Amino acid sequence: MKEFTYVLPRSLPEAEAAAKKPGATLKAAGIDLVDRMKERQFQPTEVVNLLLLQPDLGGITADADGSMRIGALATLAQIAASKDFAAEGYAALREAAGEAATPQVRNRATAAGNVLQQARCWYLRSSELHCLHGKDGPSCLAQVGDNRYHSVLGYHDCVRVHPSNLAPALLALDCEYTTQLAGKQQRRRVADLFPLEPKAQLEEHTLLPGEIVIAFHVKAQPKSARSAYRESREKLSFDWATTAAAARVVMDGGVIQEASLVLAAVAPVPLPRPDAAKLLIGQKPSDELFHRVALRAFADARPLSHNAYKVQVGQAIVREVLHATTR
Repeated sequence: MKEFTYVLPRSLPEAEAAAKKPGATLKAAGIDLVDRMKERQFQPTEVVNLLLLQPDLGGITADADGSMRIGALATLAQIAASKDFAAEGYAALREAAGEAATPQVRNRATAAGNVLQQARCWYLRSSELHCLHGKDGPSCLAQVGDNRYHSVLGYHDCVRVHPSNLAPALLALDCEYTTQLAGKQQRRRVADLFPLEPKAQLEEHTLLPGEIVIAFHVKAQPKSARSAYRESREKLSFDWATTAAAARVVMDGGVIQEASLVLAAVAPVPLPRPDAAKLLIGQKPSDELFHRVALRAFADARPLSHNAYKVQVGQAIVREVLHATTR
């Protein structure tokens, strides 16, 4: 690592001011950040540690509007174990947080850190290779190289994949997030946190310099809501998903009245599939229905030379997550 200044802000305004400086970066648990710095792929001049702001940015609490507030510094372990998310409508959150990495990592990794971590791509994360998304190369090396874990959907000129477990669950539940910038707070849908067209020259999120995520907001779920998260991976623990999906349904009399479906680990951003979810509305759960939904979810897939398996496995994960929401 190169030398850097370690900043310990005592307030959000102090953190904002430090984060705006050229070469500065924000740190929560630092799990992803330290990996990138050790590989010399990312060399900030200042590291702004937010953990002293735990009283303001941590925990899980109730909002005045009935939604639940997940502080940006709440850990994945806290989310997975929270009694506030015990109902089946919140299961996708519990399961996504509980599937990530290992118990040791989940006890440190934060909600915002998991959602905002850098894409998993060995070309992007190498200091010795130069790629288009890394802004130091002319092309996406994965498109013609080893791309077994890369995108099959939703990509343009870069086939990186978004690695967050938590993000698809937040999107499936139509959650919101709050940021602070220049002393002002703004609340938006989590869907707005990711670029609509994830092109190589764009950042992986839409945050402005110095803008800090302070919380996520989970809407109150009706008693008839059900949600789930499922993923495939090569190892049982401490591995990245090869495909993943989060789903939410609202049932009435055995008929699906509302539905959402979000794919992950198959595109540069967490990928909602509203056209596939519409096939569920007004229908009773069945193997045949879920098969059709899975086919629609991957209908426009463009697998690369080494990752065609993701289409078949991803369809199986969609069927599995839909069965989990309607059992």
